[in-house]
Amino acid sequence: MVPFASYVYTYATVPGLADGWGRQPVVQVNTYEYEPLVMPVASNVDRFFDSYSRFLEALVADPYYQETGETSLVFPWHATDILARDERLVELMRAGRFDMLMRNGDDEERRWAARVMGTQG
Repeated sequence: MVPFASYVYTYATVPGLADGWGRQPVVQVNTYEYEPLVMPVASNVDRFFDSYSRFLEALVADPYYQETGETSLVFPWHATDILARDERLVELMRAGRFDMLMRNGDDEERRWAARVMGTQG
């Protein structure tokens, strides 16, 4: 994985999952945990920027944010509907391509992934 930045939450591409055109999926890596938690967030960098910008649009439209200037929404936790629009990401998740990276996830992460994949309400 190649990190984009070095924050507690960082984003990285996954070269080993590149498609035929060299486009690499993007994951969020939570390095705050003892064992890093990895969550897939896009099928490629362009889709990541599209999804993240849509999340920011939803954030600023949130009445709580408009009233207080504080956020109650967190990416990618509150972006499952947005991420589910990335058909290739959903396809990769359903095929188990991120399972090796997500092995430290708990029930909450599994429920989140199921919502992205449309396999849980």
